[in-house]
Amino acid sequence: MDKIRARTAELKDKKEIEIPSYISRINYEEYGVMENDLKIKLINCEKKAVHHASEMAKNVMELSKVFSEAQNLLSDHNGGTFKVWFESLGFKKDFVYMCLKRNNLFLELDEEKVFLIPDRAIKTISKIKDKIDFNKILEIINSEKPSEAAKEKEIELSVRPTTEIEEAIIIEDSEDEIRKIEKKIAEYNRIIKELEYELSILKKKK
Repeated sequence: MDKIRARTAELKDKKEIEIPSYISRINYEEYGVMENDLKIKLINCEKKAVHHASEMAKNVMELSKVFSEAQNLLSDHNGGTFKVWFESLGFKKDFVYMCLKRNNLFLELDEEKVFLIPDRAIKTISKIKDKIDFNKILEIINSEKPSEAAKEKEIELSVRPTTEIEEAIIIEDSEDEIRKIEKKIAEYNRIIKELEYELSILKKKK
C-alpha cells in the first residue's frame, strides 16, 4: 500500500511538472498575500486551473464537432431522432445546442476562442452576428469581457435599427448614385458647350 501511495505521489508531482511554464497574472501582494510559500501554492493552483480549463475547451470543441456530425447524419430521419440520440447518451438539450452554436461560430470565424467564452456571450453573438461586421464579432470574442461586449453591441443595434452591413450597402449605393449624377453633369456640360459653339457660329453668320 505504501508503494502505491508513493507511486501515486510521484505521478502527481510529475504531472504538475509537465504543465507548461506559467507566469502568474495576479499580483498577490495587492490582496494582502505576502507569504512566499502561500504565493507558490496559489500559483500552482493557477497553473492547474488554466491547464484544466484548456483541456475542458478542447473537450468542448471535440464534442461540438461530434454533435454537429451526428445532427447532420440524422437530418433525414424522423423529427426528434437527434434529441433521442444525445439524451440516450446522457447529454442535456441546453448543453448540446450550445455546443452546436459554438461549432457553427467556429466554422464561420475560424476562431478557437469561441469554445472558451461564456454561454451568455455565445447566445448574444448568435443573435446579432448577421447584423454586424465580421471583425466586430472577433473583437467581441477576444475582448476581456465577451458577454458584456456582446450585450452592449446588441443594445446599440436595438437603439439603431439599421445594421452595420446595411449601412455599408447604403454608403456604397450612395457612392454609385453620386458617380451616376457626376457622369450626367459631365455629359450635360459637353452638350452645353457644343450648343454654345453652334450658337456662336450662327451669330457670326448674321
